[in-house]
Amino acid sequence: METSKAKLCLETLAILHIMVGLLLPFLVDTWLFNYYNNHLLDAFHANTPEGLELAKFTISLLGPSIASWGILFLFLVRYAYKCGSRKAWYVMLTATISWSLYDIFLSIIVGVYLNVVIDIVVLGLLLTPLILSRHHFVNKDS
Repeated sequence: METSKAKLCLETLAILHIMVGLLLPFLVDTWLFNYYNNHLLDAFHANTPEGLELAKFTISLLGPSIASWGILFLFLVRYAYKCGSRKAWYVMLTATISWSLYDIFLSIIVGVYLNVVIDIVVLGLLLTPLILSRHHFVNKDS
């Protein structure tokens, strides 16, 4: 993969994280999240109106975290590709893997398997351009 395409792909994914994070608190109560909300209710055995409201609130709280991760990742991608630093590439890789493995592990523990699937898809989307553009960073000393 060309370096410029990998960078664009990672920037786009970071911007999508920002957008999803900012919109999540407003989308969680729409039909778009019915399936996800039902999955959460089943996983937490909270099949009551109060349980649904608590689940929606909890999901809404994730929005700012997702958005801020996207902002930080966007900065990191732009910095890493500008300076070509091998260390910056490792930081991108570490951020991606540590988030995904931790999120996947916690989702498995509580039985939110739909989140595991989403995490694996996002992990694949992030790792692909990172790995395919590694050559841009390999021979750098800093």
